[in-house]
Amino acid sequence: MNRTFNYIFNPPSLDPAPGATIELDVSDIEYAGICEVLQTPSTPYGAWSILDSLLSATGIGTPFIFKQPLGQAREVKVALSGLFGRFVARAYLERHFDLSIFAHLGNRVVDLNRSKRAEIVRLARGDLPDWIACKSDLTSLTIAEAKGCHDPSGTAKSLARAWVQAGRIDVRVKGRKMTVKRIAVATRWGVASPSPTDAYLSVHDPVDIGEAIDAQDGTC
Repeated sequence: MNRTFNYIFNPPSLDPAPGATIELDVSDIEYAGICEVLQTPSTPYGAWSILDSLLSATGIGTPFIFKQPLGQAREVKVALSGLFGRFVARAYLERHFDLSIFAHLGNRVVDLNRSKRAEIVRLARGDLPDWIACKSDLTSLTIAEAKGCHDPSGTAKSLARAWVQAGRIDVRVKGRKMTVKRIAVATRWGVASPSPTDAYLSVHDPVDIGEAIDAQDGTC
């Protein structure tokens, strides 16, 4: 079942799905959730159904709005915002950027290809981005960070934090900075009551300049 989010993409000229709203299939979000919980890069799994019963029963193509806020305590709200932010962002990246392999970074820095001296290099202290991802043919290397929030004012602060985090690593081959896609995604859930709020999906994806990755230096 498709549900919609209010959609903001910067810069608009690079938007893969132009429009004021964007649709995601609830089952795709749930599948992304399984992959995130299991921390798997790309493996077929079954499905779980956790969202339909929590969303407002307004039908296909309507906004992604929960019946009521998830959690009462602040720490629960923060935890659930983070989880759903990852689920939605991964489903979005899979559908609209055709990414299918997601390597989770956490706080470790990894060699992408030791023999070719392809590596991820930390640039600053702090948490690393959520993923280094690519398409199934090992192209379109992407550094991605997801944030979720329940901030009544919107996603701007979360998106800014996500972009800072996405910038904490580079991909280098033989010491040279490579051109990769670097993207930040922030999601704010919407609720129907007690105070109605809208669901937002905001994306920051400017061009990140470096040297082109040579086919002989394939990094995935």
